[in-house]
Amino acid sequence: MFRTMRSTLVVALAVLFVASAVALAADETVLGTVQKLDVQKGRITLQSTAGQSMELQAPAALLAGLETGDAVEVKMSGQKATMIHRLEGAQQTDTGSTKQKQRPSGMRQTE
Repeated sequence: MFRTMRSTLVVALAVLFVASAVALAADETVLGTVQKLDVQKGRITLQSTAGQSMELQAPAALLAGLETGDAVEVKMSGQKATMIHRLEGAQQTDTGSTKQKQRPSGMRQTE
């Protein structure tokens, strides 16, 4: 009886380990520019910095405050956005990628 119970426990732990490894590997982070927003339907369309266009599902709370043209960092799992961070100080370029704004020469950053 102890052997059967032990074997069952080992198999269950192995399945749990494999399932959690697959779930962790599914998360991906993408940098891009917001092309379209539909807060009511919970959809965002991005143009990645690699030039790929993608449409993701996202809760309205993640889409709040975003506008078309915003540079964003999106953590996603499959076709769902799990985190969206608007990148401050970035602007859209002609290709849809982002570049950092540069401070005019002679200006210093305040501490």
